[in-house]
Amino acid sequence: MKPIIIVDTNVILRLILADNPKLSFQSKEIFDLAETGKVGIYIDEVIVAEVVWVLSSFYRQSKEDIVRHLKDMISQRWIVNPRKKLILAALNLFSETNLSYIDAWILLVSRQRKIELKTFDQKLGKK
Repeated sequence: MKPIIIVDTNVILRLILADNPKLSFQSKEIFDLAETGKVGIYIDEVIVAEVVWVLSSFYRQSKEDIVRHLKDMISQRWIVNPRKKLILAALNLFSETNLSYIDAWILLVSRQRKIELKTFDQKLGKK
């Protein structure tokens, strides 16, 4: 069984943004190891949410760019999160609606687990 590594938000941001030569190179090396089958990469749902937030709020990236980057990354066979399909579904819902990524995530989790969702958010409540 190959080793699994977990990456944090900054590793993903450096890979996507390529804004720091040293750290971006190190991020690419980590993902290259996974692509060549030497390791698997675990990306936690919290990290996905933080990446979406940082890219949209701090870097002012468009929703389309954010979703494209993350879907391309999460879809890789070497990304090993048991809720990978749910993450991808939340990214799709986020891209297709006016919901935030967090609202899309919590809505899908509530549906998957058949748990009633209580919210004061009118947009989310309508879904």
